[in-house]
Amino acid sequence: MGSLYGFDVKAELPLRRLNAAVGSRGELTIDVAREPLPAPRGEPVSTLVGDDGSRFYAAHELDGRCLLELPPSGEFLLDPAAVRVTVGLGDGDEALREHRIVSSAVCTLLAMRGDLVLHASAVAVEGRAVLFCGPTGRGKSTLALALGEAGHGVLGEDGMAIDLEPEEPIAYPGARGVRVRSLDAEGGRRTDLAADPAPSEPPPCPVAAVVLLGERGAAIAIESLPAARALALLTPNLVHSGGRAAIAAAFGRLAQLLHTVPAFRASLPDDLDALPGAATSLLDGVAGRD
Repeated sequence: MGSLYGFDVKAELPLRRLNAAVGSRGELTIDVAREPLPAPRGEPVSTLVGDDGSRFYAAHELDGRCLLELPPSGEFLLDPAAVRVTVGLGDGDEALREHRIVSSAVCTLLAMRGDLVLHASAVAVEGRAVLFCGPTGRGKSTLALALGEAGHGVLGEDGMAIDLEPEEPIAYPGARGVRVRSLDAEGGRRTDLAADPAPSEPPPCPVAAVVLLGERGAAIAIESLPAARALALLTPNLVHSGGRAAIAAAFGRLAQLLHTVPAFRASLPDDLDALPGAATSLLDGVAGRD
């Protein structure tokens, strides 16, 4: 059917964003719950709450498994031992549900299995991966799209899984395509899926650099980050299942990556017309430096 993050995917739901390449890390099952998923016990170990007080993310620990609540898309039971995501369907649209599956549920599952997982986009530069981290709105997806249009393979746009076991850390391709936010005719926000602009699907790549995207400015700016400083600044971009043990494990993996891979902080220009040139300059500024 296709692959995600190096795993062949066996799915009961239609998924449009899988890689064509055969996975080399085993099989990932995504199925639909036939009965109600286990009820949470107690308070969640991790939550995100909107300005209006409504919860739009909650994680519950369940004896080695994790239950994610992601309204309106539904609930997702993560079983790392079985490499399985079981989906309790909600009322959200299919595109949003698929995004939650491939970028939230599967990424959290892989973090539970031992990968370093970052809220990041990434592109391939001469066979090596450059990752871009930062909160929503900093330009991760926009940067991936611009660099894809410039000919670089897009490894992912909203979640990257890194295997630290090989001699070099390896970033595995995530979901195909880039979700782009824009304003509609009435001034409301909308999200569209742009097809992968790169000429070909990139293979897994050793990690060359990690870039933290800061606030946008008048012009592009790049600074090298010492490993200890990078560890502190990049920690909020870790993906994990919540709870002290999961957070500690993710933090340790990030420290391991930064021991061998350089990190930078960069600011993109406010002027979107200048972004293609700035994106290329950014790669020139980080891909060959250590």
